[in-house]
Amino acid sequence: MPIEEYTKEEMPAVGKRVIVEMTSTQNDMTGVGFFTVKKGSPDKLLSDAPNAEKNEYSLVSEGILEEQDGRIILSYEENAIEGITGCTTVISFDKKAPECVTVERRGPLASLFVISKGERLFSVYQTPYGALDMCIYAKKVENTITSEGGTLSLDYAVELKGLTAQRTRMEVKIK
Repeated sequence: MPIEEYTKEEMPAVGKRVIVEMTSTQNDMTGVGFFTVKKGSPDKLLSDAPNAEKNEYSLVSEGILEEQDGRIILSYEENAIEGITGCTTVISFDKKAPECVTVERRGPLASLFVISKGERLFSVYQTPYGALDMCIYAKKVENTITSEGGTLSLDYAVELKGLTAQRTRMEVKIK
C-alpha cells in the first residue's frame, strides 16, 4: 500500500532515528572464572589483571530508537570491528526495570544475553566456528535512556567457557 493511503493510526511503527555513540574498554581477567564461582561472591573477582592489555573501542552510528509494548528498543549497525561486518546490536529493556538490559547481537557473531547488576547470568555466543557457553556478571548498570535518548553505562565481565574472562566498561549515548 502506498504511504499516502495509510491513516496516521495505520502507519507502520518506525522508530526515531538517532545517533549512537559507544565507547568501550576491555581488559583481560586472567585466572578468573565466573562459571564456577559461588553465588554472591563474583563482585570480589571483578577486577582487572594488573598487566592486562587494554582494548579500547569507539563507535558512532545511526540507529533506531523506539518504544514498543512498554519496552525501549535501540538498534544500530556495528562498524567492521576486527574484520567482521554485518552485525547489528539491539539493546532493550522494560521501562519499569531499566537496570535489567537485554543485549542481542545479530549477524555472523550472534548472542543474546541479559545484564543485570549483581547477577550472574548464562547464555550462548554463536560464531561461524560453533557455539560457546557464556557467563555474564554485571557490577554496574546505570540507565537513563528514554524514548528521547539518554545514556547507558555498564561495567560487566564476560567469560566464554574455556577462555579468559574480560571486563568491559561501556557507555552508550543516544542523541
